[in-house]
Amino acid sequence: MGAPEQKPAWPEVRKTRRAEISPATEARVNVLFTGQKVALERHFGLALGCTEKPQFLHYREGDFFVPHQDGNTPLIHDESRFRKVSAVIFLNARCDDPSPTSYAGGSLVLHGHYSGPDLRIAMPALPGSLVAFRSETTHEVTPVTRGERFTIVSWYRGA
Repeated sequence: MGAPEQKPAWPEVRKTRRAEISPATEARVNVLFTGQKVALERHFGLALGCTEKPQFLHYREGDFFVPHQDGNTPLIHDESRFRKVSAVIFLNARCDDPSPTSYAGGSLVLHGHYSGPDLRIAMPALPGSLVAFRSETTHEVTPVTRGERFTIVSWYRGA
């Protein structure tokens, strides 16, 4: 009789991959995020500082990220506590119809804060669109059910 299967002490909270990109591509993406800073300051009523190094994320079928917050909350005691606004750029479309360039599942879902714990809003994933939200907002990425999901994420720190 074999040894019993041991479950990990911590459940899996995130399953995705980070793509390595060239310094030139990173610089171009930083210009895009910086170009949105004034509009985001106006929208959120915040003075924003620099953005963090962007992450290029690749989700495959079955990949996900459980509900979490990115920062700007007293519950977090690391460097992420300085994050004020989280930003996601979608590189391909979420679509229920099969396509070699789209994916199914993998929704970015924002959770309601004051409107009740059951409020969940799935963000449209249009290629090239940027979705920004306060970093203390609980959000998740539901499991990808078909295809591959590609995004770029970064965070604006307080000024």
